[in-house]
Amino acid sequence: MASAASSYLIAMSGGSGSGKSTLAEALIDSLGPEKAVIFHEDGYYHPMRHYGPCDTQEQRDAIIAQVNYDDPASKDTNHLVNDIAALKAGHAIDQPVYDYDRHDRAERTHRIEPTPVIILEGIHALSIPALRPLIDLSIYVDTPDDLRLARRIRRDVVERGRHVESVLSQYLDTVRASHYRHTHPAKFEADLVIADEGLPAYGNVTPSGAAIERMLAPVMSRLQAAGVV
Repeated sequence: MASAASSYLIAMSGGSGSGKSTLAEALIDSLGPEKAVIFHEDGYYHPMRHYGPCDTQEQRDAIIAQVNYDDPASKDTNHLVNDIAALKAGHAIDQPVYDYDRHDRAERTHRIEPTPVIILEGIHALSIPALRPLIDLSIYVDTPDDLRLARRIRRDVVERGRHVESVLSQYLDTVRASHYRHTHPAKFEADLVIADEGLPAYGNVTPSGAAIERMLAPVMSRLQAAGVV
């Protein structure tokens, strides 16, 4: 198990569809699963019962319509911070799992064992004040708005079965404003700002090895300087 001294927290943020998950997974591939683990922020969305009765579909639909999932208030940040602190201290945690199909927290949990490097990934990874003292390296993945929106449409329509109209409505109503209020400001305080290389939203969305290496290079340089690798 990792000790508090050897556990190094990388917090990686950026707008929805920015490519931060791709970079986080590439970093895991580079370091190896015995060296690093990804900690997904999305599991910490409040369960539906947090907002009130949710026994009927009508009640559930009303909750879904009122919650701004791009605001940090939609997450149980105390639970998230406590789990990160526990991992840094060398303790395994049982992370909640969010079910996107039901818009609710799942019954199951995901066991995460501590590793020398923890990669916290999510749109609010750099937006929660209580997390800041725990972060060793902050990274912001900077991607143009139009490309992020195109990727979000592709993901929500193809992978989550939503309609384009609903994705666009959500983006214009809450996502864009919340991004500039809560996520984008972190770009100006992050230790590293990494530009996405503009991977397409359709067709082959897998980055080339050369593109991955260019995005990983500044991260690995920081880890080497810190004596982590």
